[in-house]
Amino acid sequence: MFRFLHSADWQLGARFAQFGAKGAVLRAARLTTLRRVLETARDQGVDAFIIAGDLFEDNQVDEALVVETVELFAAFPSVPIFILPGNHDPASGPDSVWRRKPFLKAPSHVHVLMRAGVTELGAGVHLLASPLHQKLSTVDPSLKLVELAATLPPDAIAIGVTHGAPAIEGKHQPNDFPIALNAASRAGLDYLAIGHWHNWLADTDGGRIVMPGTPEPDQFANDRCGHVALVEIAGHGQPPRVQPLPVSTLTWKALTLDFLALEASRASLDAELARLRPAAARTVVRITLAGTASPTRLTGARAALEEALAPFLVSQIVDRTRVALSPLELDALKVTHPILAQALADIDRIEALATGVTTAAGEPSTPALPPLTLADVQALLTPSKIELAALTPEFFSQLRHMLLQTLQEVAS
Repeated sequence: MFRFLHSADWQLGARFAQFGAKGAVLRAARLTTLRRVLETARDQGVDAFIIAGDLFEDNQVDEALVVETVELFAAFPSVPIFILPGNHDPASGPDSVWRRKPFLKAPSHVHVLMRAGVTELGAGVHLLASPLHQKLSTVDPSLKLVELAATLPPDAIAIGVTHGAPAIEGKHQPNDFPIALNAASRAGLDYLAIGHWHNWLADTDGGRIVMPGTPEPDQFANDRCGHVALVEIAGHGQPPRVQPLPVSTLTWKALTLDFLALEASRASLDAELARLRPAAARTVVRITLAGTASPTRLTGARAALEEALAPFLVSQIVDRTRVALSPLELDALKVTHPILAQALADIDRIEALATGVTTAAGEPSTPALPPLTLADVQALLTPSKIELAALTPEFFSQLRHMLLQTLQEVAS
């Protein structure tokens, strides 16, 4: 029985620029998770720990991070570690992270698979590697494994490792290292360890191709990540036993507050935040504001949410609302700032033509005016060199908020 851990897509050094200074907290969590996985590998007594690409965010990561990573590997000498360069950290020449001094002087149990080849992992067990040397390619990197497998004894356990996108119709880009969905059986492999996508994907080629996803969440949309694969192979030709092991340090959760159904939406949001609060110190939360809201209501809601989110490790409020002025607010605006009122009316008219969108329940946020023609809109856009295709609902929402924010600053 040969047992090993398979992971990929650690993206150590990821910047998380959208979270500002809090990005450092998220980067540190990934190293915490890596240590936990190495402890698991040691405690489980596995025969190998295979990283199928993208250990690092890129080849320009800080030297201090590279040193810390190699020192972390060195602390677990009983775990043979095999690292494949991926598309984020390809083996691309002298500037590759793998040619830096910490890896050139790494302990003997740390192996970087810089070239396509076969490595003996144990008696009758071989690792066939096809690393990446560039960021994009239309060539299937698993094709090289067919050549390598042909050199093995017929009864050898053959484990492949490469990096790329499973060639699922409509789900991969042609230049994203497309991997055939029968790549393992095509090469006669007992298991093919791959990485690239950040969600768990295991039911490919009879279960012989596994994509474990990123061990630590990095996007709110990745709801099947946070695992490594514990793999057991009894012998050549035997189906692998694959178990996802949860390892993530942090939880990411995306929530919504919809002003179109505010009472029910707020009750649901409050209940979910209460459920998450016991683990707030390990939770990243994003709340998206949706629907239509007046500036006054929006300001009040944001203040309440910021207070509710204070205990969480990292939080973010994303505003996707549309401005809705009450009749009283609109009347006051027309009297005190008639030019701004006219500008908002023009925005409504342009948006109605460009996107077909009106404000909630078909009620305009500004005075009803005759719709603009296409020629009218193009005449307005041409001096500013704005393309009609760029006029999305998000564009108009941001424009309204900018105008009203300017008004608030002037008024204060």
